[in-house]
Amino acid sequence: MIIKRNPFHLWLFSFFVLFLYSMGIYDLFMMLSHNQNYYVSHGYGLQVTDYFTNYPIYFLVLWVTNLLGGFFSPFLLIIRSKWAKTLALTSTVADLLLLLFTFIFRNRFNVLGVSVAVFDIFILGITFGWYLYCRYIDKHMTGV
Repeated sequence: MIIKRNPFHLWLFSFFVLFLYSMGIYDLFMMLSHNQNYYVSHGYGLQVTDYFTNYPIYFLVLWVTNLLGGFFSPFLLIIRSKWAKTLALTSTVADLLLLLFTFIFRNRFNVLGVSVAVFDIFILGITFGWYLYCRYIDKHMTGV
């Protein structure tokens, strides 16, 4: 079996996704710890604090699944593990379900606003793109 060196774009995309999901993990801790300075710095008010107070566990599971899949899949892709693609897909599905369910059942759009909704959908698109990229690497690079 011949293993090719990781191309530059693999490193670039992996570090970008890792950075993005590191920020997401930071956001998770700030939101769920009700860090008032963080809320204020983002222009969030009492409605957002209430939204994240007693956040339902099933939504938290989806959120954490999305973040962990997005965080660990770049590491796995760099070492050419087939699990990278699986984690990227898991992250995408968890994010999609989280957004759908919280928009429908938690009034996410009205609580967090248009800009956050657009950003969340943008992140979903990046996560899906990351999954497609992992599939591409899996298919076109020997040793993945």
